[in-house]
Amino acid sequence: TTLASLQAWVQAAYEKGYIALDTETDSLDSMQANLVGVSLATAPGRACYIPLQHKASGGGLFGGELVEGQVPLAQALAVLKPLLEDPSILKIGQNLKYDIEVLKRHGIAVNPIDDTMLISYVLESGDVGHGMDELSKRHLNHTCIAFKDVAGSGKSMITFDRVPVADATCYAAEDADITLRLWLLLKP
Repeated sequence: TTLASLQAWVQAAYEKGYIALDTETDSLDSMQANLVGVSLATAPGRACYIPLQHKASGGGLFGGELVEGQVPLAQALAVLKPLLEDPSILKIGQNLKYDIEVLKRHGIAVNPIDDTMLISYVLESGDVGHGMDELSKRHLNHTCIAFKDVAGSGKSMITFDRVPVADATCYAAEDADITLRLWLLLKP
């Protein structure tokens, strides 16, 4: 939630030579989605969530005020951009195509990449799913936090920008952590 802590995560990525990356947005349409936050992982059990545009509950049809304690979007992206574009640091993701499109709209060209969904497909292209939750159950014997558990479902579902930051942190950081664990297992 501070630029100093974000810079420490960036430094940790440079020390490792790779970083697991995931974005959180308020839409499944990558061309219209607003970037709500970014999660990073540098080692199993070492992940963070960077809340950027979480809004207070309420606010009606036209939105609400940003929750306090978030790094301003422009400042966070200025710190992340050099890392995400650095050719010496591998960016690891699950279905990274979506994240790349969202970040590209913010002027960030993510490169180079490795995608655990694609790795899984190459290894097991048969009658199995390649989503992160299914891969986590199959390869790590771990059940991930369900999106519906943080955002609700049906009529009571909220967009991710309305999810309380504490809940969003657990969900999003787990996504980056699991993605990194899958990559460490499947890549070799």
